[in-house]
Amino acid sequence: MRRTQGNPMAAGLIVFGAGLLASSLLPASEVEQEKAAVPMSRGGEALEPVKEAALESAQHLKEGAREAAQGAAQEVKDTAAEAARITQDEARDQAAQVTDQARESGRQVADEARPQPGSG
Repeated sequence: MRRTQGNPMAAGLIVFGAGLLASSLLPASEVEQEKAAVPMSRGGEALEPVKEAALESAQHLKEGAREAAQGAAQEVKDTAAEAARITQDEARDQAAQVTDQARESGRQVADEARPQPGSG
């Protein structure tokens, strides 16, 4: 009660839910059953346009979803290709740096191993 005091929407939803529950527990009257049977007998004819519209909508949604999925797949593919290219470029740059450092280290070792004039 305290929770719904400041929230009329919550109070309305609670009352609506209670009414819905109470109505579902009561048996339907004969008049209600008769009135409900009339649309059921004509339901097949009346529902045909609705079925067609629903099928058409489902088809449009399916096509839209397929296009979205294809677009997303292409975007992922493009992103992966770009990442692979960047990784390859980085690896090439790193390999060049390592090669340069190895050459420089080799020169330093060779210079140190060479006998110095005047020593000895």
